[in-house]
Amino acid sequence: MLRGFISSKRYKTSAKNKAVREYIVSFPGIDSIDKAKLLVGKQVEYRDGDLKIKGSIIAAHGIRGKVRVRFRKGLPGELDPTKVFLQLNGDLIRSLRLETPSS
Repeated sequence: MLRGFISSKRYKTSAKNKAVREYIVSFPGIDSIDKAKLLVGKQVEYRDGDLKIKGSIIAAHGIRGKVRVRFRKGLPGELDPTKVFLQLNGDLIRSLRLETPSS
């Protein structure tokens, strides 16, 4: 699991629609648009105690490796921006050239 950080809350809003589900998230080690594009389509999850909200990465955002995440439902108003997790597998780690934590 790779812990992400929510950079921007409520990314897309309009005059009529305030129920937003898209957020901008950054992950450590993902620092370029090429690495961010490899994450498109991957599943993420927001966890806070018993609350678990699933979402998916829909696009890269900018050139510094941030991604846009669309959750199935909106996140709580007082969310903790450090509780977004990305499920990693061996192929993804190799393609992104991430450092695996040593235990």
